[in-house]
Amino acid sequence: MSLTSKLEARFFRNNSETFSFTDFIGPSNALSPSAKLQQAQLFASRHASFISYSSEFTNLIGYRARPRLLATSPDSLQFAHEGGAYVPETNEVWFTANQLPIQNTNVGSVNLRTNEVKQLSIQPPIVTPNGVNYFEGSVYICSQGNKIEPGAIYAVNPRTLVSRLIVNSWFGLRLNSPNDVTFTTKIGHRKYMWFTDPQVAYMQGFGSSPQLGSYVYRFDMTTSELRPVITNLLVPNGIAFNPRETTLYVSDTAPDLPGRGTFIVYAYDLNRDGLPITRRIFSVSSAGIPDGIKVDNDERVWIGEGDGINVRDRDGKLLGTILGRDLCQSGVISNFAIHDRTVIILAQEKVWRLNIAARVI
Repeated sequence: MSLTSKLEARFFRNNSETFSFTDFIGPSNALSPSAKLQQAQLFASRHASFISYSSEFTNLIGYRARPRLLATSPDSLQFAHEGGAYVPETNEVWFTANQLPIQNTNVGSVNLRTNEVKQLSIQPPIVTPNGVNYFEGSVYICSQGNKIEPGAIYAVNPRTLVSRLIVNSWFGLRLNSPNDVTFTTKIGHRKYMWFTDPQVAYMQGFGSSPQLGSYVYRFDMTTSELRPVITNLLVPNGIAFNPRETTLYVSDTAPDLPGRGTFIVYAYDLNRDGLPITRRIFSVSSAGIPDGIKVDNDERVWIGEGDGINVRDRDGKLLGTILGRDLCQSGVISNFAIHDRTVIILAQEKVWRLNIAARVI
């Protein structure tokens, strides 16, 4: 780990590249022996699929793991951008597209038995779908909306593919563009849906003027009460709980705000009323923004970032990285799915399957 925090002088890293692309400036014959060794170590890792900073990550992924390409877009369209939810009824992972050239209703799936990748015909269609999660027999999909349709969250029957509206407003004020969604059942012994609602649709020019701030909401699945619970993030994005439902993780991703760009995942405790308190920094991305978040059964936190999928322990220590550089044109992995011994990597214009050594849920 010392290589990540102590380098010889005259080094430079382009912050759009992964750590292994740190270079030493100047002719190699002018470098000290220590700098030459560090340069050789960094260069060797450029051709790897993973970078491990701990034995825990090595044991998690395994020595023989190799990503397998399942599907690619012939037109380089980003058809596999968001989502990443395992659906047990069909043994599939569902995912959604990026904006593509026009607003779309694209929702796709990967069959984990056959590896077939296909588009789903959901009716009524969901406008500009984004985050996806599974809960008690339904697949919940965030709709970012457009200038006519408000942002919303829909539940989809995975067998009939029929969608129904769950929520699209707070006291008559239109939601912005719900980005990601998760669920809890242990907090107060109630069933809650939690989701992020940044003003991304408006910021990117396809949504109407916001009526609400960029908030994180809690929705009571029994009473339909919708409540803003976090109101001080710039662009709340990914959201997830640990398995015990004692820690909430939310990424704040605002790279386009001059002087105020954020690349942070925050962790929150919960008070007796099940409301987030004691915000603290869990992690900061060194490349790109932190997007989708998944927490496995051992409370490792997996985050899609600008250099791939970074895996951290519950304290925020970086265990290792599944590098995205060779998986898609940008190297950015916005989201993914983890199930059993499988990672489905949503690599924008491609979908990959990675079989790993350890079982994760």
